[in-house]
Amino acid sequence: MVSALKAIVGFLPTLLRLLLGVLFIFGGWTWLNRPDPGAYLAEAINTGLEAGRMFGFYEAFLRAIVVPNFGLFAALVGLGELLVGISIGLGAATRLGAAGVAFLFLNYGLLGGVSGLIAHAIQLAVVLIPVALNSGRRFGVDRWLYERWPNARIW
Repeated sequence: MVSALKAIVGFLPTLLRLLLGVLFIFGGWTWLNRPDPGAYLAEAINTGLEAGRMFGFYEAFLRAIVVPNFGLFAALVGLGELLVGISIGLGAATRLGAAGVAFLFLNYGLLGGVSGLIAHAIQLAVVLIPVALNSGRRFGVDRWLYERWPNARIW
């Protein structure tokens, strides 16, 4: 009975990791298959710019780099979400996938200013739970990668 309970509790981070992977894959796929992902990104960024809550350095970055290249950045966001979803979902290079999520959430958070950073920091904490508990090494591709290359810190 106790060993069965331990197995169930040990599988919970993996279940969370699988759910997060599916959500990111779905989000990335949806993003990339919009009729005009650049227009969707433009709307989100322009809403953030009009609200005036974001940090000055990030606003300058958006206006100088992202706004002139909406199409490119829209594709990068969708591809990024899709790739981190695959990484986290399969438990393959889970730490690298979590770093990708952190980068995405940092950018999403900076768009919303202080309140955006707080909201995305909480979401990031949920994503990092399976990573901290090495769920990729328990039930995932990282298990075999770690056995093959145990000194690589990426697994």
